[in-house]
Amino acid sequence: MPDTATYTVPDLASWGLDLSRYSVFVPPDPFEDRVGPFFFHIGADARAADAVHCVLPTHAAHANYAGGVHGGVLLTLADYALCLVAGRAADGGTNSSFALTVSIACEFVDAAKIGPPLEARGEPLQVTGRLAFARGRITQEGRTVALWSGVCRHVARAKAMARKDENAPRHIEAKSVEQVMPAGFELFDKASAYSRGIGPVYVRQDGDDVSLVQPTSLHMCNSGGALHGGYMMSFADTAITRAASLITGMAPSTVSFAAEFLSAGDPTTPITTRVEIPRRGKSIAFLRGLLEQNGRALLSYSATMLLRPRS
Repeated sequence: MPDTATYTVPDLASWGLDLSRYSVFVPPDPFEDRVGPFFFHIGADARAADAVHCVLPTHAAHANYAGGVHGGVLLTLADYALCLVAGRAADGGTNSSFALTVSIACEFVDAAKIGPPLEARGEPLQVTGRLAFARGRITQEGRTVALWSGVCRHVARAKAMARKDENAPRHIEAKSVEQVMPAGFELFDKASAYSRGIGPVYVRQDGDDVSLVQPTSLHMCNSGGALHGGYMMSFADTAITRAASLITGMAPSTVSFAAEFLSAGDPTTPITTRVEIPRRGKSIAFLRGLLEQNGRALLSYSATMLLRPRS
């Protein structure tokens, strides 16, 4: 069973939460531990709606450029909740299933602020032999800030962990791999607190498109040793925000985000993305892009962004 002994459990009594009843994942998940930790509690019937309750205490390292909670944090929590809700629906709450996100969509309906905890609940919709479908919401102080839905592929946890052990030597050696940035890119030195906490990002504008590169590291991985889905979506959200800002000259905020996971990445080489804006108006822009590693597609994403004049 999960064990919270190695974590300092925050006192969230003022928000009506007692995290002493909650758990964290074991084995550790490097990216979730860096962003969180995330806490969860599962009710008696893991297949029931709202049986899974996830909590993420917020702090200054979660901030976007405007001082609110970064979209990448919300996307990571949505991915976490999706995998828990879908995974526990698939295995009946036994934790014998490992959920891998196939696709996810998230609508941001209100801004989240730093300080109050974020909470996520969900509803499993259908479980098949290989897939599990679920939807849910993220709230803060009783207010809905985001809606999510997605599809996971569920595999036996023992099989997933065995695959991790097989790949362990390669990932340990990744610490010493030198990752050289392509020529013509500049360091994005005005990144938000959340983006800076993940790692440096390099940017290059090519006319109406913007390309970004980020070196990878072990702290960007999930418990299976591959790049975490929340990390890849965090990088994508940073990419679309920077691209919209550079091309439109306005202050963008994400309204909706959708992603399809195409293959697993590893912490040995940089990931790259090229953001396109196929259509935009005075107050809205539609963006799309593809995360790649060594020419291999990892994540296809699209987003709608609201544009406001810079203050």
